[in-house]
Amino acid sequence: MEDLSILRDEDLSRRLQTLSEELEEIEEERSFVLKQTGLHLPGHAVKRYESQIQALKESITDLKGELERRQ
Repeated sequence: MEDLSILRDEDLSRRLQTLSEELEEIEEERSFVLKQTGLHLPGHAVKRYESQIQALKESITDLKGELERRQ
């Protein structure tokens, strides 16, 4: 991830909002897909969702940490 210390507070907040929305969308999609009966998902598809969710959560944590550090 890039150096967050060079970004303005507004940019960090905007990016945090965007990533939070993206995380919510991916979690909803994952939930919908995994609840489909009769639909077989290969293991790599489930792992892809998990890795995307984990990466977004880490980015969100980094952004929140930088915003808290500045206050």
